[in-house]
Amino acid sequence: MRNIYPTDFVLEIGSGHDPKTRSDVLCDKFIEEDIQRGGGIVTDRPAVAADGQYLPFADKCFDYIICSHVMEHVENPELLFSELMRVGYRGYIETPSAIAERLYGWPYHHWLVNLVGEKLIIQKKVDENQFGQLFHSLAAYDKDFARFHNRFHHLFLIQYEWNKKIDYEILPPDPSPLDLNSREVVDSIINRAAQESLVNAFKSEIKNALPNVLREKLKSIIVKSKKAPKKKLRDIVVCPTCKGSVEWHSSEIICWKCDVQYPIKNGIPYLLKGQGGKREKGLRSKRANGKRGKRARGLKG
Repeated sequence: MRNIYPTDFVLEIGSGHDPKTRSDVLCDKFIEEDIQRGGGIVTDRPAVAADGQYLPFADKCFDYIICSHVMEHVENPELLFSELMRVGYRGYIETPSAIAERLYGWPYHHWLVNLVGEKLIIQKKVDENQFGQLFHSLAAYDKDFARFHNRFHHLFLIQYEWNKKIDYEILPPDPSPLDLNSREVVDSIINRAAQESLVNAFKSEIKNALPNVLREKLKSIIVKSKKAPKKKLRDIVVCPTCKGSVEWHSSEIICWKCDVQYPIKNGIPYLLKGQGGKREKGLRSKRANGKRGKRARGLKG
């Protein structure tokens, strides 16, 4: 994430239990479930429950979008990418690499991702993880293996920054775009990993040296010291289905065009496509009667 500027308004999708301190708005589909993340949800700044494939934000309302470890979970990457480009100007995408997916394997991941040149190459994941929990356990309990993983961190991650356009291609499951039988290809991957992973390994060592409680306190201090975002949720939220304007109430958000209302729970709008309830009967008539009453009294509304 080299191209976030100090004045950027930043959205993080799939923020989960460990959002970036730079993010101004958090967005996660699973606010109340922790199955696919490493801990409880963090909502220490403006947050929305939404699906990255159907974002409830106005066009080009964010300068930068962080989308880390989300793409491999979604049903339709093309929808996700189109939404990222619709609501933002620039951004960062991170996923496990195809190598990591084949080695570790996560049953709730749907896609294999490679970065070939400056293009994301995406393939449907069709094979089950053949190693089970073996390498997960080694990474967790064996210091030498964990050190190897950190040293060659780049082998196991796809890190892609985009500006205006996400360059990607979805290919059939086979063959792999990387010929790992080619010595030239393997040497190129290892050399690139060795060069780019030194900094990551150093950062990881520092991060792991800090107790989680202290690390969370430091992050909390940084977040609280930030200036208030230059935009408010009420200014940028739209209906996730029709992308039209919405009306805010104390406990729900209403899209009159789609005739649905989305709940607000504990201050968090739940703007999930297909999960908004039909508006309460009489709500539109109350709204209309209120406007007629204002006009009858000569008031503007």
